[in-house]
Amino acid sequence: MNKTAIIIPVFNEAENLPILFENIEKIERPEFIFIFVNDGSQDKSFEILKTANFNHLLINHKKNLGLASAVKSGIDEAKKLDVDYVVKVDADLQHNLEEIDLLLKELNEEVDFVYGDRFNGEINYKMEFIRKVGNKFFSSLTKWLTGYKITDSQPGFIAMKIELAKKIRMLGNYNYTQQVLIEASLLGFKFKQVPITFNKRIHGSSFVSLKYPFKVFWQIFIIYSSLKPLSTFGKLGSLLMLISVLISSYQIYLFNIGINEKFIQNDDLVSLLFLFGIQTIFVGVLGNLINNYKNNI
Repeated sequence: MNKTAIIIPVFNEAENLPILFENIEKIERPEFIFIFVNDGSQDKSFEILKTANFNHLLINHKKNLGLASAVKSGIDEAKKLDVDYVVKVDADLQHNLEEIDLLLKELNEEVDFVYGDRFNGEINYKMEFIRKVGNKFFSSLTKWLTGYKITDSQPGFIAMKIELAKKIRMLGNYNYTQQVLIEASLLGFKFKQVPITFNKRIHGSSFVSLKYPFKVFWQIFIIYSSLKPLSTFGKLGSLLMLISVLISSYQIYLFNIGINEKFIQNDDLVSLLFLFGIQTIFVGVLGNLINNYKNNI
């Protein structure tokens, strides 16, 4: 019997928690342990969580640290337990708890972690256009970086073997879904997506600020570059050097046909781009050496 830790981050979900408890009681069984992470809720969420009467653990963040931090706290707690799998679901009732088994049954020798797929499943409300576009962009970006077949990179409903949970670092405090995908791909773990149902919120709202895409993009860059510094900074440095060479070549051409009076216009800028490209590549080499050193310790 495989034991499973089910992580549920909570932030201001007081109205949803009584219904969530009812849904949990319908699917609870001895091999399930629920890990609630109250992420600095300002309503009565923490008080309500303390009344849960099924197999659970409760972690309390005194202030709001962000979704990724809440998930990391749950994973850190799960790693202390004798469990085989880790599942993460939302507390806002948008995921059907009955579908946990849909994800768990896919975990086998060929699959190490599973993401729900809302877009090939069923979305029971009209999702905002901007959310669809944003998800499509980040799913395509993550697909390109990882090589995984990804159609929904931010479902919020995931399952993984404990072996993966013990290896991912969960950097940052904002987004976590792309982090898991990128780290897992670079560590060689196998991935699959399965269609899920996605419901409309009954109470509350899921707020996404205009800063969200920029924070996610920056976080993806930090994660990928920390794991693959030579690839990241090597490509970036080579691009800067290529731009420098192209600008120089074009200006030399203009000089030869008599348009420019100077051999290379803006020679300071061209030289700066070329030297900055070399320095960027050096950063990648240095980062790669540091990673190799850490791996050999």
